[in-house]
Amino acid sequence: MSLKRALFMLLLLVLLFSCERGAKEGGQPSSAQPANMTVPVSIYKLEEKDYDFRVELPGKTRSRESIVVVARVTGILQRMLVSEGSFVKKGQTLFIIERDPYEAEYQAAKAAVENAKAELEKASADWKRVSSSYKAKLVSEAERDQAYANYQKALANLSLAQARLRQAEINLNYTVVKAEISGYVGKRLVDPGNLVQPGKELISLYSVSPLEVEFSIPERDLERLGLLGDYVKLKGRTVEVKRDEMKHQEMGKVFFVDARLDETASLKAKALIPNSQRKFLPDQFVKVIISEKRRGLLLPQKAVLFTPKGPIVYVIENGTANPRGIAIEEVDKDYFLVKAGLKEGEVVALDNLMRLKPGTKVKVIQGEGR
Repeated sequence: MSLKRALFMLLLLVLLFSCERGAKEGGQPSSAQPANMTVPVSIYKLEEKDYDFRVELPGKTRSRESIVVVARVTGILQRMLVSEGSFVKKGQTLFIIERDPYEAEYQAAKAAVENAKAELEKASADWKRVSSSYKAKLVSEAERDQAYANYQKALANLSLAQARLRQAEINLNYTVVKAEISGYVGKRLVDPGNLVQPGKELISLYSVSPLEVEFSIPERDLERLGLLGDYVKLKGRTVEVKRDEMKHQEMGKVFFVDARLDETASLKAKALIPNSQRKFLPDQFVKVIISEKRRGLLLPQKAVLFTPKGPIVYVIENGTANPRGIAIEEVDKDYFLVKAGLKEGEVVALDNLMRLKPGTKVKVIQGEGR
């Protein structure tokens, strides 16, 4: 055995002997409190109070409408009239595609309609004249049939010309690309000067007002909210939506509740917030708060000591403090809700808890209520 090890063992034996001797003689460490000493304490008398029961859940905002704007005619993309990241209103012009070829087609189709109307007018007059002559037996049946066929053909030609005019007008209108929804402009997907064809993606738009908020409620919180097995009661309920770094908050209503728990034993739900000031953007992480008024026994958090066996308080009765185990639930940063172990009217110590032992005499110096 080394010298260092021998010295260590000797020191350990001396310490053990000293402790054993002190225990036999009933001695206490110098820092111990005399058994007959009275400890001054502040107290709190328990009574039922109204409080705000809150469940705070993580959530994420989603755009209610999100679209990709595409070209619907072929041509050179001449101008982009909005900036990336800007807010646009429904019907606002976003892009201009070259119009000249479609303007020419439109004018040609318009002229073709006028020509078809003239031909129909002539064919109609011929048909009326030949029909009268046929009744008077002045023309043959073949001439009458030919006049009628010419009239029907003129009617069809006018319908065809009008359809082509409508198509030319649609194509001309498609050269002015407008916003289908109100929202923010995403990243530009093609630069002006490029040839675009029908289906070519130009830009994305996403709405922000109103805005959806997706969140999940764990099974434990469903039980705390009294919703376990009766999820439909959540629908239509008002929730608060906020972000830690923002003072702004929005109140919204739950409009969707899933019919079952997911693989994480959580219930998926969605709320809708107005977001009229556009303080929130899609795909932001937020807090969703479900709150309601409740009544119960509230206990200041500073009255609670946490031990390996659970939380305890020192109950004051007849000038004596004794520890008692309790069951609690946090309701805000200052108070616990008492679920078991205490009843209304009982008094607990608020301070000097580390100086209290079972049966310690106390002197009340101050009382506290809520």
